[in-house]
Amino acid sequence: MVEDRFCYIKQNSSDRYRVLEEFNKLFDDFIEKSSDVQDLEHFKIFETEKIAFNNIVTAESGACTEKSQGQYTHNQLDQRVTTVSQLKGPGKEEFLEKALDFACNIQYGDLRAKTLALLLPILEGPKKVEFIENVIYSCSNIQDENERALVLSSLVCHLGGHDKEELIEHIFDFSSHLQYGDAKSQILSLLVPNLYGSKNEAIMEKALELVSGLISEYQRIKSLSLLLPYMDEQRKEEIIEQALELAFNLKDNGMKARAFLLIIPHMDESRQKGISERAVYFKHEVQSEYLRRGAAALLRRVETLSSLAPYIGFSAPIAR
Repeated sequence: MVEDRFCYIKQNSSDRYRVLEEFNKLFDDFIEKSSDVQDLEHFKIFETEKIAFNNIVTAESGACTEKSQGQYTHNQLDQRVTTVSQLKGPGKEEFLEKALDFACNIQYGDLRAKTLALLLPILEGPKKVEFIENVIYSCSNIQDENERALVLSSLVCHLGGHDKEELIEHIFDFSSHLQYGDAKSQILSLLVPNLYGSKNEAIMEKALELVSGLISEYQRIKSLSLLLPYMDEQRKEEIIEQALELAFNLKDNGMKARAFLLIIPHMDESRQKGISERAVYFKHEVQSEYLRRGAAALLRRVETLSSLAPYIGFSAPIAR
């Protein structure tokens, strides 16, 4: 079994290295076709400069030991991307489309995330929105939340131009059709802070449409709470009522408490006090559950509920 595992990791590492080599070759071929001799001399990438790979596997005393070498060096790939970003010409859009297609189809999530994160800032031209949508779709299928965040954080560079609102509206609209709720929530969390000062009602409608597609009720509440500061008073009251209804319908009392903490700060003081009447039954349910299941199991919930005390007049039971 150890030997089989060693062979698998070795083959896996070899394949990952092959993928990177092919991706780099795409850049090299385009740079060679698009640059003059002086440019190539300035940006020359020698064949001897190889990308150090993530993991080296060794066998010691019949055991398989994986030694981390840290993240593989991006110097050479970064240099290629910098070069391409400075090049102009009719073939650039075709190259970006080809490179993006390659990156989107990389089977290794971490590798796909890193290549997409490198490509995203240099996407431009008439097809930029289409390119960005392709990145988001491919990114949404990456299971690891941190790897998805790496890609999405690279999107920020496109949110400072005059077409920011139009792009955000496109992304919200497109993201509504994504399969995974976690990815939708991440996209919303990234884009919402860029709505500051916006009066574009169409963007808000697209954002709410994206939220409505979330299966998790808690994710919906969390997403609605992010949007509340950007709404007018009338719409804000409607969404608060909607969020409260979702919160009261949550079956898990600890999650219900966290949901209230997301909503209540957006209410005026009189409303915060008023909610205590609606939360009376919730208070007794949690106290009964606390006594029934014991302090250890509910300590985290009690701490959350204690945070609610200023709003709903609730004193959490004391752990003994």
